[in-house]
Formats: sequence, C-alpha cells, structure tokens
Amino acid sequence: MPVEKIKLAAKFKIDITDTDESIISEIRRLLTVYREVVNHLIDYAHTHQIVNYIQLRSTKYHELREKYPTLPAKYIVCACRHAIAIYKSFIRHKRMRLCKKEKPIFKKRVAWLQKKLFKLNIKDWKASIAVCDKKWITVNLHHGKYHEKFRGMEVGEAVLKEEENGNLYLCVTFRKTVALPEISANAKVIAVDVNENVIVYGNDDFVERFETNEGIIRTRYFLKRRKIQSKVRGMELRRKLLEKYRGREWQRVREIYYKAAKKIIDKAIEVGATVIVMEDLRCLNEGDKDSKELNRRLHRWSYRRFHQILEYQAKLHGLNVKYVDPAYTSKTCPVCGGELDLSPNGRRLMRCQKCGLEEDRDVIAVRNITRRYYQEFMNLEDKENVGSPRFP
Repeated sequence: MPVEKIKLAAKFKIDITDTDESIISEIRRLLTVYREVVNHLIDYAHTHQIVNYIQLRSTKYHELREKYPTLPAKYIVCACRHAIAIYKSFIRHKRMRLCKKEKPIFKKRVAWLQKKLFKLNIKDWKASIAVCDKKWITVNLHHGKYHEKFRGMEVGEAVLKEEENGNLYLCVTFRKTVALPEISANAKVIAVDVNENVIVYGNDDFVERFETNEGIIRTRYFLKRRKIQSKVRGMELRRKLLEKYRGREWQRVREIYYKAAKKIIDKAIEVGATVIVMEDLRCLNEGDKDSKELNRRLHRWSYRRFHQILEYQAKLHGLNVKYVDPAYTSKTCPVCGGELDLSPNGRRLMRCQKCGLEEDRDVIAVRNITRRYYQEFMNLEDKENVGSPRFP
C-alpha cells in the first residue's frame, strides 16, 4: 500500500492580552532585527548577482554572526533562504516587466522559523520561540475547532509575523502520513475538467457540473481595482482599498474551491472511486496568447491553486491523484479518436465528422481525461473501447 506525506498549514493568533508586555517587545525586537538582516542580505545578493542560497550563506554567515552576536545562529540561516527567495522572485517579475524598482526591499515584519527555533505544545496550546540573547519565550495561542485536526501530526517549520493592526500570528506547517489504496486496472476514477467558470467531473457512467463563476468574480474585482487606481487620489487610501478588495476576492474564490473539492470527493466516495484524475495545466500560462484580454483572464485564473486544494483534500480521504496530458481533450472524439468540430446545434456542442458523435465539450473532456488516464498509467491500448486521443 503506497504511503505519502501531506503538508498542511495552520495559522495561530498569539494571545497578546494574556502575555507580558516585555515578551511582546522581545518578539517585535526580533522581527525588527530579522528584517534588517534580510535586507542586508538582499542588498548583497543584488550587488553581486547571487541567486544561490549556499553561496550567500557561506559568504555572509560569519560576518552576520559577529554583527548580531545575540541573535540565534539559525535565524541567519533562515534569513539567507528568505533573502534568496525574495531576490529570485524579484528577478522573475523584472523579466516579466511587472516590477519597476531597481532592487527588492523587504518591508514585512515576518520571520521564518526552523524547527529548532520554536516548540509547539498543542496539548496546552502554547508555543515557545527562541529570541535574541538566546532566550526562549512562551506565548499562548488562540485556537478553535479547526485546529483540533492537527493533533498528532508532525510539526514542520513556521512563520512568525506581525500584521499592521499589531496582531501577532504563528503560521505552522504540519505533515501527515496517509496510506493510499493500490491502483489497479479495474480501479474506478473520477475525471475533473477545470474551466474558468465551471468544474465538470465524472466518468463514463455520469457527468456532473459545479458552477464556480470564478471568471466573472475575477473580472468584477479587476474592474473595481482599476477604478480605485484611477479615481482615488491618496496613495495610502488607495493601497488600503486595493488590499481590502484583494482579500475579499481571494476569500470568495477559496470558499468556492473548497466547496467544489468537497463535492468531488463526496461523489468519489459515493461511487467507490479510488483515483481522481486532472489535467496537467502547469504550462497553460507559458507564452503570450493572441488576445491581451485572454492573457489577463488566464493570469487571474488560479486553477493550480484549486488543483492543490483538491489534491491534498483527496489524499486526506485516501484517494489517489493523477495528472494527464491536457492536449486536445475537448477536440478529440472519445469513441473513435477522430477530430471534433463545432456543432451547428449549440454553442458548446461538438460533433465528430467520423462517427457522428455529438456531445457537450465538457462531457467530452471528462471522458477523454478518463481514457487518457488508463492509457498513460494502466497501459491499456484497446482502441475499440478506450479510443485513441491525439497527442501533440
């Protein structure tokens, strides 16, 4: 039976009302020093064009240990990783012409914590954090019903951060080992076709649709942000409004993603499926399309985030997840493998010129994803029963 480790994240709010003021001051001083170290490393990496973490650490580690003798050594290591991650992201955005600054600046009050820099006591909902002067402080964590599921899981790294309103949070990663069922040629599958406004899932026996309207939601918030950028004069007010609507947009979309994932997983359990199959869409945004509007829509559409949510939720429920080649899944006949054309009988209907099949393009995609799974992973090449999807 295959075994996999799933990474989950939990956000804990630190109880500052029941914590001594000196402890809160220690945390804030740590965040200030850590930000100073990260910015120093970013400047050095930018000046010397360093994008390798090992190279940056070996060059600056001893210098920073002498400059900050009271700071635990592991924070220097974390700061090197953090600085390289920020600088690489800056280079990527610069190449895409999405950034006008000459160099990146780390402004957030955030610190990465390795496992040796903090201890989490879920039993009593407390956390101990290493701070400056080699001291450890203990804080109480707010918790709810959601956090109960992390009991017994393996604790990974964490992020300590302070938001603009002064609240402190500890974001912790957890790992859980799950046993997945063996995959056989007779295993039932649920194929998932993710579109901009609808998610279609099923197999040869049934097909169901889940309306997300994500494209509509994304476009509305895009227009709101454009209006704010053109109408609001004050920079600070404009920044706050943009942040507010960005948060609202993601909350709405995330809620839809989790509802869709739950519906798919419930259906898979109901029909006895053990595998969920999706298209590998990682290359969808590569290269510019003919339409500027299409480019914008594709970049606003966070299909990979839905894939991640569905994948880890499925594995938590003991379901395997596989990805297949997405090429021509909506343009290939699932019966004979022929090429499909638009049907005159409906906007989303496709017709096969070879065998006469006429079906909704989303249903065709689901059926082709199902067959492609058996071809790619089960090596079943029965063309009469399975079809022969084209590959690029």
